[in-house]
Amino acid sequence: MTLKQVNNENYPPYVKDSMKAFRRIMADKKQNGFENMSREHKGELFVLHYLAEKDADVFPSDLSTALKSSPARVSALLKSLEKKGQIERHVDVDNRRNVRVRITEAGRAHSGEEMQKLGGALAKIFIEMGEKDATEYLRLLELFFELSHKHFQDFANNEK
Repeated sequence: MTLKQVNNENYPPYVKDSMKAFRRIMADKKQNGFENMSREHKGELFVLHYLAEKDADVFPSDLSTALKSSPARVSALLKSLEKKGQIERHVDVDNRRNVRVRITEAGRAHSGEEMQKLGGALAKIFIEMGEKDATEYLRLLELFFELSHKHFQDFANNEK
């Protein structure tokens, strides 16, 4: 079924109810722990984790691509992290017009601590959900994202 074949009047009642519930959940900021975590760290944790995982100097453009963010946003993140002593920027020895970024030991330690906290919070969530619900949630989440990718691609193609 393509998006053009879907008509709002033909939705089964459970679809209409599901869409309302989805909008309500997504709009309720108190319920969106991921968004709150992301806002709190403003992408800094992602940058630190990326640099720690790479364990090598990277170009800011690599971070921009990985973060799916603008170069200006990445530059602001790097400025903040540099102020905190968690990253260092230096001129590329192969091409002096380029800058490379590396994580410092302080950044590596902070990233490790924050990832451990994040993992602990996630573990608590899954424990409270219980094995059956956690497994089902992850199965459904994976299915949701697979179908989202498929149908949002459809949507983008129909917009052209």
